[in-house]
Amino acid sequence: MKIYAKFTQRLLPVALPLLLLALTGCNKQSMKTAAASDAQQPTRMAKQDSGKIVYWVLPGPRRLDAAVFGTPGHPKMLFKDKLKAAQQAVAAHKMPPSVPGLLKHLPILVGVPLKARVPDANGNWWFRHPNPFSDKARIVKGDFTAAYWDVVKKDPPGPPGKTPDHARMVAHFTDPAGNTYKVVLKHVVKPPFPGYETAGGVMIDDYHHGNTGTGSPLMPKVRTYAAFWGVGDVYINGKLAEPHRVMHMMTTEIVRDRNYHLALDSEMPLPSGRWHIKGQSHHTHLVVLPITPTKQGPVFKPLKTAFMLPNGMPQPFIHVMFEQDEIS
Repeated sequence: MKIYAKFTQRLLPVALPLLLLALTGCNKQSMKTAAASDAQQPTRMAKQDSGKIVYWVLPGPRRLDAAVFGTPGHPKMLFKDKLKAAQQAVAAHKMPPSVPGLLKHLPILVGVPLKARVPDANGNWWFRHPNPFSDKARIVKGDFTAAYWDVVKKDPPGPPGKTPDHARMVAHFTDPAGNTYKVVLKHVVKPPFPGYETAGGVMIDDYHHGNTGTGSPLMPKVRTYAAFWGVGDVYINGKLAEPHRVMHMMTTEIVRDRNYHLALDSEMPLPSGRWHIKGQSHHTHLVVLPITPTKQGPVFKPLKTAFMLPNGMPQPFIHVMFEQDEIS
């Protein structure tokens, strides 16, 4: 398939048309605004202390819910429509010029091409390319702290880094092989993708993913207590390994059941009896994408983690789940 040619050459069998989001650098004005906001009380805070349950999500397939992607006779969430919208926005000088090329590498940021949808014996569509939204995961160690300043409720005009919204986040965790990671958020951005509405880059008490148009539709539509989209640095085994990486963190209602199955939209909201941990009604997701910002906008660049996959290549994204978080 033409749009996957370069992508699959580098990553399959752990291809990763991913999840969520991307962006250009922060400007001086937004840095000043962020510094000023630090003097105010955060809108929301979330954390998880060490010693509690954390998962490292592995690449795998994802079933496509008919509620979001339609059926073979009536398909929905088509990638070609989103790509066309991005190309038109670039022509109108309303979107960074690199976005259409990035989406061709990572279409599931906005949709799934028809040619990538495979039916099973029951007539359900699947996205078979390994991606970050699988049911496969391994327990690891970790902790995080995050603070959110939600200044505006809509994405303001201007480049991705121009927003008064602000966040602080530091996460520590291991991978299944025992390598250590530290991820540090540097600044918030508004992902410049067709249809995305990120409330200024910090979202509080809202919904995204699924059929909302914001976030990868491979995730179910999810009630979100706090989320940011941003750019930050990844340290591996004590060294700065992956600077200026696009990342997304969100604390949401539970989307994984006792068997760690990632719910479909039609299964949401998950009843409390199916929550992965009894009595725990929310959890926090951290995704570091194979995307880096440039002067032309966000571009595709596989992450080089220290965790080697069965094909002998490093896992090219990070998706970590903090399952016993706290919100304040």
